[in-house]
Amino acid sequence: MKKHQLGLILLLFHLVCSLNAQKVGNVSSEVRNGKVYVHYLVDAKFYNEFNISLYVSRDNGQTYVGPLKEVTGDIGKVNKEGLKTIVWDPMKEMPFVSEILIFDVRAEIIRNKPKQSFFLMYVGNSITYLGLRAGLLGRVGFYAEVRGNLMALNTGKYNYNDGIVNYDQPGYYNFTGSNGYAAFSVLIGVNYQPIKNLFLYLGTGYGKEDYLMKIDEFSYDGDVNTGSSYVKYDQYSNSGVEINLGVMYRIKMLMLSGGATMINLKTFGWTAGIGISL
Repeated sequence: MKKHQLGLILLLFHLVCSLNAQKVGNVSSEVRNGKVYVHYLVDAKFYNEFNISLYVSRDNGQTYVGPLKEVTGDIGKVNKEGLKTIVWDPMKEMPFVSEILIFDVRAEIIRNKPKQSFFLMYVGNSITYLGLRAGLLGRVGFYAEVRGNLMALNTGKYNYNDGIVNYDQPGYYNFTGSNGYAAFSVLIGVNYQPIKNLFLYLGTGYGKEDYLMKIDEFSYDGDVNTGSSYVKYDQYSNSGVEINLGVMYRIKMLMLSGGATMINLKTFGWTAGIGISL
C-alpha cells in the first residue's frame, strides 16, 4: 500500500470573487498534521453575506474539482468580516502522493443589502407621552409616528395674551388651576442604516402644543355655573411644522430610540422609545 503524504505539496491559490464593493483576499496556506489550512481575509460591508467554497486542481489549473466536501471552518455562508480559515482533510476525500495542488477559493454573493424588517415602538416625551412609531428597517427604510396626550383633542375657546383673556360672554369666569398642554404630533420620515444595528431617522409632519388653562363659567343671574372651557395661553403655545431626528439601536429583537423634536424651530424637546424588530 502506498503511503500518502503532504510534505512536498506545493500550495498555490487563486481567488475568484463575484462581490461588489468588498474584498475577500490575503489568501495564505499551511499544512499541519496531514491537513491543509487555507486562510483568507474578509473585508466586506456589514450587510454582505456570501457563500465560500473551495476547489482544487491537480493538472496545473486546467480543471478544478469541487466544491470540496471534507472541509470545516469558515466555509459556506459567511457574513462577518475578519480573518477566516478553511480546514481541508485531503486523505478523506482524495488520497494522493506528493504533487502540486492549485486551490481555488470562490466567493459567491448571496446578499448585497441589509435585510428588511418591520419594527414597532412606543415613543414619547414629557408632553406627548403616548405614542407609536412603526415602519420598515433596511439600508433605507421609512416610518410613521403618532404621539399625543390625554388632552390632545382639547382646544382653547378663549385666548390669554398680555395678561388679558378675550372673554366675551354675558357672565364671568374663575380659573380652576387645572392647566396643561393639549398636544399631539403626526409625522412620517425615513431611516438610514450606516452600520450594523444602528439607524438614523429624520421625519417631518404637524405638531401642536397648546398650553390650556381651565375655567369655570358663571352667569350673573344667581351665580349659576354654566359650564367649563379652556383658555389658550398664547405665549406658551406653538403649532405647525414639526421635525424630529435621532437614532435607533437594535439589540437582537429589542429596539431602543433617542432623539429630538422641534416645532417651527421654536420649541425643542427630547424623545425616547422602546420596541421590537421582527
